[in-house]
Amino acid sequence: MLQPIIEVLDTIDRAREHGELEGGLKAVAEQLERIVTGLGLTRFGEPGDAFDPTLHEALSHMGADPEVEVVTAKVVAKAGYKINDRVVRAARVLVVDPAEG
Repeated sequence: MLQPIIEVLDTIDRAREHGELEGGLKAVAEQLERIVTGLGLTRFGEPGDAFDPTLHEALSHMGADPEVEVVTAKVVAKAGYKINDRVVRAARVLVVDPAEG
């Protein structure tokens, strides 16, 4: 039931990343985001988050990164969404492993 709304939110995220969210469309996007937040839908998943298989779906491993101590989300391909504490969609991420040694 929420999947179509989440797909619209994904499209808004992509437009925002490419600087295409302006004027009236920006106002509509912000209104939609306020409405779904008011209904309890929250976005999660940021680069630098420690990988948690209950919250994240690893799409790919990008190798090792000497700056991390645990498996870490390096890139967030699609944000995750929750309603209260229930994961509606896991964040889809590309992860890096800690460097050995």
